[in-house]
Amino acid sequence: MSIMRRLFGHHRGPRPEPTPEEVAAVDVGGMIATARERGDTREDPEVVAGLLYGAEVTADRHPDEDLRRRAAAASVAALDWLVDRVGEHEAARLLSESDGPVDEQGRTARGRRR
Repeated sequence: MSIMRRLFGHHRGPRPEPTPEEVAAVDVGGMIATARERGDTREDPEVVAGLLYGAEVTADRHPDEDLRRRAAAASVAALDWLVDRVGEHEAARLLSESDGPVDEQGRTARGRRR
């Protein structure tokens, strides 16, 4: 059994494909603002990389299909935002080093307070 499956559960079926309208409706700026309200002090590209990480896992593995579809749209929008601002190579680096999004207590997935 893979580490991802142990941590996050099984894939829930085919990954949802968001429409262009669903992607356009995602408010990446609002997502960054929510992260700030939760105490995230990282630079905006680092915040968005964390949000992208969380959206990817949610789109692949959450049991609620509507939430999986919204997460897939958020993932596309966050990736587009990130690549537009820092380029593909830096976006890949940020995502690979990301601690993930902050939760309501201001902690990342790896337990660090931001």
